[in-house]
Amino acid sequence: MTDQAPSRSLARSLVRVLQALLPQASIAILYERPWHSLTFSGAQICLSVALPITAAEQRSALAQLLEDHEFSLPSQLVADIAITETAIFDGQFRLIIDALLLED
Repeated sequence: MTDQAPSRSLARSLVRVLQALLPQASIAILYERPWHSLTFSGAQICLSVALPITAAEQRSALAQLLEDHEFSLPSQLVADIAITETAIFDGQFRLIIDALLLED
């Protein structure tokens, strides 16, 4: 249970930054899992992002925005972030964003 608390904090921090980047988006945390290597600890995070249908035409721009953005998260490093799935569903453009955040 103690592994979950830092991960939730990491996911919430990432959602706040993404919400500022994409104010028209509705963002939900699908899951967050603790992640560890020999030298780093952090969390794998999966988010669902719903945007207006018109954003579907801007998929590559959104992907580039994520790739180029310098995320400023306290005590965290965004090691990897990418759009891994897209769909048009229920009149919205839906994205799945996977991220790996490392504790700094």
